[in-house]
Amino acid sequence: MVLKRSSKDHTEELSSLVSEAFVRLFVELVGHYPLHITETAAGARELQRDSFRKSHPSRGVRQFLQLFMETQMFAGFIQDKELRKGGAGSGGKGLFETRAAEYLESYPEPTGMNRFLKGL
Repeated sequence: MVLKRSSKDHTEELSSLVSEAFVRLFVELVGHYPLHITETAAGARELQRDSFRKSHPSRGVRQFLQLFMETQMFAGFIQDKELRKGGAGSGGKGLFETRAAEYLESYPEPTGMNRFLKGL
């Protein structure tokens, strides 16, 4: 017996695959941002923009991040993620947060000059 998939099932599967691909891309581009959040003397949390951008191993991604970090989309993303951590957002973790946590577990430690600079 051959089961025919409905158009709705196919569309949902395709949508899921596309969502997963974009989340993975976004995680690989900006998923390491929590490593570059510091607390100011006034208690505010802020992104250390230069260290965030420079820490990515890919030169092309660093160039992209330099431009992307100037957009309203990036500012809104960081603000939303920090608000959620502060308890102002929903209580559960979303797909991005789950994938980012997995990514950070395997994120490479700084080596060579990066390790030296991180220690300064």
